[in-house]
Amino acid sequence: MEAKVTLEQPPQGLVPFLRAIAVALSRLVAGIFGFARDTIARGIIRVGIPPNAVTLTGPVVVSMAFIPVHAGNQSLAGLVLIAAGAFDLLDGAVARISRGSTRFGGFLDSVVDRYTDFIMLFAILVYTNRHVHTHRLLYFTLWSLAVVGTATTPYVRARAETVVDHCKVGFMERAERTVTIIIGALAGNWHITLWILAIFTNLIAIQRIFYARLRMNDREPAGRLWLWMYPRLTAPHFTLCALLILSLIFGHHLISRPQ
Repeated sequence: MEAKVTLEQPPQGLVPFLRAIAVALSRLVAGIFGFARDTIARGIIRVGIPPNAVTLTGPVVVSMAFIPVHAGNQSLAGLVLIAAGAFDLLDGAVARISRGSTRFGGFLDSVVDRYTDFIMLFAILVYTNRHVHTHRLLYFTLWSLAVVGTATTPYVRARAETVVDHCKVGFMERAERTVTIIIGALAGNWHITLWILAIFTNLIAIQRIFYARLRMNDREPAGRLWLWMYPRLTAPHFTLCALLILSLIFGHHLISRPQ
């Protein structure tokens, strides 16, 4: 009687393995931040601070970044923006945990987010105007494109969703924009931040216009890549985030810091 030989299952390959690692890391980071956010939110609830007060604190803290910006200290400005970002995350958590969510609270949060976005961009403008003396026209142009893209992206989605069911496509949404500004500041590379924002904020607006046109014609996109239909906590999103973070940290070796 012949003995049966059991062969081990062949490995799935490097790409699926890396994809699984990327997804696991994304979920781990999200879980850690979620736990820390909810813990702090419960402390705020015990103190008795209402969610709307937390919401309104965000732009006040962001405005404090102008102090280190005026002195030319990008890294310290980045730390201030991290503190401001914490308030931006906490207001929703406070409302959710305390069951104090209201329609006005959601409306107020969206409006305050717009103010916060433009305060951060204005801080970059102040820094550029005060401390950048080479290629000024280039970086003022990039800043202008970043402002246009930042303003247009949420408008395109809001306008499209009055006609189609949803229009949440593209990569550079508000969370990615904020992280790009913060990491660029911490690395002292706001000039790289301007390149990334100028390109990606306008790209996502264009992608949403094309997607809305397809949906209005009752058509579906042929693929997920060209309109970037990958949600967060997926391997493509994690990979692109990692590439942009590396660019923000080491990009000055390719595009030197303006003097």
